[in-house]
Amino acid sequence: MKNLSSLSTKTQFQYANEKLPHKELQVIFQLTKDKIDVVDISAKKISRQALIKLLKQNEGKNIANGDTFIDCVVLTHTNRSKPCFTDAKKNIPENSVFHDSEVSGGMVLMTVLVPYIVVGAASDGDFYVNNKIDNELLNRVGATIKSDIFTTKNEIHDALTNNAIPTFTKNVKPYMSLIDHDFLIKAINSAQSIEKLESIKRLLSNDNYYGFVVKSPVVNQRNRPSTKGKIINKHKKGTLIISEKIEDGWVYNGEGWIYKKILLSRLADAQKAISYRENNLRLNQRYAGLVSGSSVASINKVLNNKEHLAGIPQDKINKLKAKRYALLDEADFKAAKQKNTVAGFDRYLAQHKKGAYRNEAVLAKKAIFVSQASFDGYMNAFALTKKRSFLALAKNAIVNSNESVHVNRQLLDTYFEAQIKHKNSISEFAGLLDKINDASINDYSKKLLKLSGINTSFRTDNYLESIEYQYILQYFTPQLNVNYHHKYLNLDLTYPDINIRIKEDANCDFKETKNGVRNRGFLESLVTLNGDDKVAYTYDVFNCKLGRNELTSVKKLLHDLPYYADFSASTLSKSWEATETTSSYTYSTETKSTSFSSQLADWKYTITCSGRPIFGPPSRTHSGLIKNSTHSDAYLMAQKAADELSCVELHGPEYFKTGYVDIEIQ
Repeated sequence: MKNLSSLSTKTQFQYANEKLPHKELQVIFQLTKDKIDVVDISAKKISRQALIKLLKQNEGKNIANGDTFIDCVVLTHTNRSKPCFTDAKKNIPENSVFHDSEVSGGMVLMTVLVPYIVVGAASDGDFYVNNKIDNELLNRVGATIKSDIFTTKNEIHDALTNNAIPTFTKNVKPYMSLIDHDFLIKAINSAQSIEKLESIKRLLSNDNYYGFVVKSPVVNQRNRPSTKGKIINKHKKGTLIISEKIEDGWVYNGEGWIYKKILLSRLADAQKAISYRENNLRLNQRYAGLVSGSSVASINKVLNNKEHLAGIPQDKINKLKAKRYALLDEADFKAAKQKNTVAGFDRYLAQHKKGAYRNEAVLAKKAIFVSQASFDGYMNAFALTKKRSFLALAKNAIVNSNESVHVNRQLLDTYFEAQIKHKNSISEFAGLLDKINDASINDYSKKLLKLSGINTSFRTDNYLESIEYQYILQYFTPQLNVNYHHKYLNLDLTYPDINIRIKEDANCDFKETKNGVRNRGFLESLVTLNGDDKVAYTYDVFNCKLGRNELTSVKKLLHDLPYYADFSASTLSKSWEATETTSSYTYSTETKSTSFSSQLADWKYTITCSGRPIFGPPSRTHSGLIKNSTHSDAYLMAQKAADELSCVELHGPEYFKTGYVDIEIQ
C-alpha cells in the first residue's frame, strides 16, 4: 500500500484543483494488522446506539495481537476529523487512533496510523459515489480498501430485486439491518411469486432485522419513559431507532425514551407487507386457475360459486364476466351467420346491444335485403342504412314489375315520408299506388294535403284540372257555401281536412259615394293610448252581378263538382252591393265632451297610395301640414289634397288611393 505522499506532483496538483463538495463524511472501518476494511460510508450521522454497539464489540481487543477492531470517525466540512463521539476515544487502542487529517483542494486526506500501514481516503464526492465505493479512484491514488459489508449489501439488494433465488457467499442475516427499509418494502410489494416472498422471509428474523422507524413528521425523545419526561432530542420521519429495551410501551435507544405507538416496527411492517402481498399473490394464482377455462359453462361454474370468488377483487370478477359475454357474443353471431337469415341477425342484435359483431350483422342484413330485389327489400335496406340510393331502387322495383305487387304498408309509409315532399311528386306517387295491391291514394289524402305547394284558392276555370282536385279532392264531397264579397262571388268548399275558396269576378256599376265615422276602439288605438280615437272615411258604393260568361262558368263548375248545399241555383243571378273605401283619417277627441271644431292649431295629414292587388307592391305615403286652422277646416283642406293627389300618375297603374289615414294636431 502506498502513502499519498508518494504520488507524483502532477497527480497531486490534479486532485488539488478539482471542485468537489465539502460534506460531512462518516466512516465505519475495521482494522487488523494487515489491512483496513471500510464497513460503511455515509453522509448521515451514525446513531449513538449503533456506535455503542460497535464499541462493545471491541472491548478487550488488541490489534497488536491480531484482533479485529471496528470504530467510527467523522470527517467534517471544517477539515477536521473526530471520533463519532468524543468520549469514545478512550476505547480506541493507541496504536490505531486517527493520527491526522487535512483537506487539500476538496479531497479529504485521512492518515490512519497502523503498524507499517498508511491509507489515504477521498472525500464524499470522490470516495463514495452513488452509494458505491469508487474503487477506481482509490486505485488511482494508490490505496486499496476492501469493504465486505458493501459487497454483502449488494448481494442482499440483488436478492430483493432479482426474481431468482440467490446463493450467498456468507450468512447475510447480520447485515439485514443495513438495508434501507423503504427499499425492502418496495421489493416485497414488487414480488411476483410466493417463492420470492419466501426467500425474503428467510432473510428476516426478530434478531437480525430489529428496530423501529419514525412514522410521524417529528417524535420526541425523553429522559424517562413518560410524557412528563424532559425532551432531550427530536427525530424526524424515517429515522431508524435501535431499541436496547422496551418498558411500559416506551422504547429505549441507548440515549433516551420514545413512545412506541408513534414508531413503526420495521420487522412488523415488513411482515405485514409480506402477508398482504402473499395474500394478493395467492388470490391471483387462484384467479388464474379460475379463468383457465375457455368455455361459457366453465366461467358460469366459477361465477356461480361464491366460495371460490371470496377475496377475488371485483375488477377481476368483472373481467371474468366480460370474457363470458365475449364468448357468448361470438357464439351467437356465428350461429346467426350460419343461418344467414334476417330473423337470426335480428335476434343477435336484440340480445347484444354492445356486441362486437353488430356492424357485421347490420351489413349481413343489408346484403339479404338487397338480394331480394324488391320494394320491401330495398326499403328495408334504406331503413337500415339511410342511403337514399335505395329509394330509387325501391321505386324501380314497382315500376319495372309486369304485375301488381304486394308491399309492406309500414315500408310504403317510410317511402312517402322520405321521398314525397312537394305536390309536384303526387302524380308519380299515385302511379306507384296504381301498381300496389291494397293501397289507394285516398289512404294518403291527409298527408298529401300537408305537402309544400298545396293551394287553397282557385278560379272557376282551373279548379277541376288542379293537382289538388285530380289526385285528392275528387274522392270527397264538400259542403258548399256561396257568398258575395266585394266585387267577387266566392264558392267556399269545406272538405274533411282542407277549406277551398273558388272566386269568380262580378260586373259592378258605380252607385254613389258615402261618408261614415266609427270608433276605433281600444285595440286599434294602442299607439295613441286613447280610447276616443275615431275614423272618418269615404267610400264608393257599387251594384254587382255576375256577367253571362261568368255565370255560365260557375254553373258549369257546380254541374261537374259533387257537393252538399242548401241553396237554389237561381240565387246565382242575384245582384249585391259592394263598397270600396276611397279615403280615411283618424283623429282624437281627447275627451268625450271636447271637440276640435273651434280649436285653432297646426294639423298634419297623411295620404296613402296602396298597391293592387292586396299582396302587390308596397304602399307609398304623402304628408302635408295645414297651419292655424280648426279641425273641421283642416279636414276639408286635407280631403281636397287627397282628391287632387293622383297615385296612378305618381307611382303607376298598380296603385290606388286609400285616402289620408291620419290627421293629428302639431
